[in-house]
Amino acid sequence: MTYEEAQNLYDRLKTLAIGAPVKGRLIEYLSIGPTDWEQMSDFMNLRIQKGEEAALIEFSSKGKSLSVYGVSSSKNTNEVPRWEMAVMDNFELLMSN
Repeated sequence: MTYEEAQNLYDRLKTLAIGAPVKGRLIEYLSIGPTDWEQMSDFMNLRIQKGEEAALIEFSSKGKSLSVYGVSSSKNTNEVPRWEMAVMDNFELLMSN
């Protein structure tokens, strides 16, 4: 989806998804990133260099699709945080059934 579509979905999901269980984990916050997981490292580098919104707009303007991710974290026995990300693009559809 485009940057505008991803931002609209993000705004709609903020109140619905935060705290909801998805794949056995509670969603703590939402994030927008590339739909193609292989492009995530390029996106993260661009985000560090130019800021999140600029990276999202630039990534989307190159014709790359964006998705909304629900992020949850947990700590293993060594107290190292582990982040789990779930694609939330069809969350509203799943919740309506």
